[in-house]
Order: sequence, then structure tokens, then C-alpha cells
Amino acid sequence: MGGTLTSPNKIKDVYTKLVWYNTSDSKFYRDNGTADVEVPVGSDLVTGNILKHQTSGTVSSGDLFQILNNSTEVFSVDYQGAVHLKPMTSAPTDNSEGTLYYDSSNDTLVVSVEE
Repeated sequence: MGGTLTSPNKIKDVYTKLVWYNTSDSKFYRDNGTADVEVPVGSDLVTGNILKHQTSGTVSSGDLFQILNNSTEVFSVDYQGAVHLKPMTSAPTDNSEGTLYYDSSNDTLVVSVEE
């Protein structure tokens, strides 16, 4: 794809900072003028295969990390390093061995084990 749009007013001639997603290999690319160059997404958060985040200042309240499912928090780590699990009133559908969840009906932390 790189270098194929050369006529005036074509996409790469107008937009010099265009990035696109290639559905065939699930990667992002940019055009450097002669070739498509892969754009590593999220690489600033991964160091040595470890997901890391460094705050720019001291955080004294709130969450440092959240996982949301359709805007509903299901997991978070707060500024103190405490882990918060979504309260559940029954066991999750996939309750295979090793599943960890907070049973809010019984106020217990449950780990599923094979019987």
C-alpha cells in the first residue's frame, strides 16, 4: 500500500499523520511516503513483557487501573495497591478451577477448586 497514492488531494497527500488498522493481520500501520510501517500500539506500557504504568505524580485517591465491561467496573487497583473485584451475588457462569470472585451475598472471597 505504501507510496501508491501519489496524485494531488489523495489521502496520504492531504493527511501526513494517517494511521490505519489492517484487518487481515490485526495491526496498525502508517505510511512513511514509500512503504507501510507497522505502528506498535501500547508498547509504551509494556516493558520486557510486563504491563507497567508510571504515574506522573503521586496519586493519593482513586484508582490507578480499571477494567470495565460496558462501562461497569469489574476489576480495579486503587492508589494504595488494593485490588477491588466486582461484587457478585452468585458464582460466575464460568466457575472452573482457579476462578476467583467476591461473593457479596456471603461477604466472602471465593476460589474455585476441583472436587
